[in-house]
Amino acid sequence: MGAFRGSLTFRQYFVRDPLPGDWKDRFQIGIEQNLFQPLDPAGEAERSVGWCSIHFPLDLELTPEQYVYNEYIVLGMRIDTMTVPGALLRIFTESECRKVMFEQKRAKLSRYEKAEIKDRVKLELKKKLLPSIKSIDVAWNWQKGVLRFFAGNEKVNVEFMELFEQTFGLQLTPDGPYTASLLDATGLTDDERRALDAVEPVQFVDLDTAVAAMKE
Repeated sequence: MGAFRGSLTFRQYFVRDPLPGDWKDRFQIGIEQNLFQPLDPAGEAERSVGWCSIHFPLDLELTPEQYVYNEYIVLGMRIDTMTVPGALLRIFTESECRKVMFEQKRAKLSRYEKAEIKDRVKLELKKKLLPSIKSIDVAWNWQKGVLRFFAGNEKVNVEFMELFEQTFGLQLTPDGPYTASLLDATGLTDDERRALDAVEPVQFVDLDTAVAAMKE
């Protein structure tokens, strides 16, 4: 989803920190250190997040020639999940518990034995699953300090901000009326910006009305 295809839903961020002189070398190191790592079916992790090619999520060999386009840096943030459906896990765990009780001629198992069987069954089921793969586009105009992340989900945006700041050592500022007002392009005077700093939050609906509406 994102910059070259699909939905145009995105969140915009500002990168206000100046780029270091050797930013290409530093960014390449950061990207390599935070490349997507495929999930291990034998491991405990059920979610993995990292960088991939914006053009093909399975392409994890990234060089500046692949992600620097003039004044833009474009990347994909790949998210893989490998979760065993709860209903499926319960069915196969129950089947394995019955098998163990039959073989050992027992009427029941302890909760610790059931937990051990559940973990073992979950591991076996994960080995038979394919991960769910999602790739989200990132388009960053490094000259203007404006970045677009093509997803609206709050959790995914938090993950993106953490990955970006960990990779590039730069802070992201989410776009909004206040942050936009700090840019010279808005045309606000210094007095108007100072007045904006003093603005107090206002409730447009009183609390009783809001609570009554939620109960309807």
